[in-house]
Amino acid sequence: MIISSAAKAQSNKDHFNTIVQSLKNTNNGVIMIAAHRAAHLDFPENSLPAIREAIRIGIDIAEIDVRFTKDRHMVLMHDKSINRTTNGKGLVADFSFDEIRKFRLKQKDSITDERIPTLEEALLIAKGKILLDLDIKQDECIDFIIALVQRTHTQNNCLFFVYEPSLAKYIKDKNRNFQLLARTETAQAVDTLFSVVKPEAVHIDPSHYSDAVVRKLKAGNSRVWINALGDVDKKAVSGNLNAYNELLRFGANIIQTDQPAMLKKYLESKGLYYRLQNATRTNR
Repeated sequence: MIISSAAKAQSNKDHFNTIVQSLKNTNNGVIMIAAHRAAHLDFPENSLPAIREAIRIGIDIAEIDVRFTKDRHMVLMHDKSINRTTNGKGLVADFSFDEIRKFRLKQKDSITDERIPTLEEALLIAKGKILLDLDIKQDECIDFIIALVQRTHTQNNCLFFVYEPSLAKYIKDKNRNFQLLARTETAQAVDTLFSVVKPEAVHIDPSHYSDAVVRKLKAGNSRVWINALGDVDKKAVSGNLNAYNELLRFGANIIQTDQPAMLKKYLESKGLYYRLQNATRTNR
């Protein structure tokens, strides 16, 4: 069956609306999926094709990293340097935008034709299709990101990821509709965060992953983000998909992974993702 472009656009819109509503509903039973540095198994990390792949897979969130060039252009790059991920060497902050765009991204050990993308390019690709977790590597980027998000009308697409409660509050004060992901490293840090602001999602660590912390976060209308990166993803790749249960036991409901397609298949098989979950409820 041939699907028209209009039908495909409507399907994308409907799916994105479902994602946005799910983010706000901490108790809907859906485990949301975040692709670490976008879906980068077959594409360079933090690249436009990796974001498009995350959209194609049909997951919720693509995590990307934002840095400044020397002349204050915002580009996607996890490391301070471009050494690991491109055919060049040097610090992002030491290159002008025109200079940094001359380099090409690597996929594993191969050089691709892909350039280091701008945040604006990423926002426009994601618009109306997927959430972007904006891991802000430099606090001085925040006002520039806010201005860009407002100019591109992509606030519904963005999760501002920050590490300090004061920065989270600063962003909310700019626009109460901005969506936040805040990092905590202890149970006490959750209390401190909630005394200042209640984000849409809170990134927790195994050190304070408990039933009590999860209940507190959900009661505050925050989704609970935890990582599968490292051991859990490795176990899943080796065939032990039940390793993901280690992350579900206390009720975390956003999982960041390097294996988004695999995690999605697993969650669907357990009725913990959108379509199969809805079908399960209908048949009860």
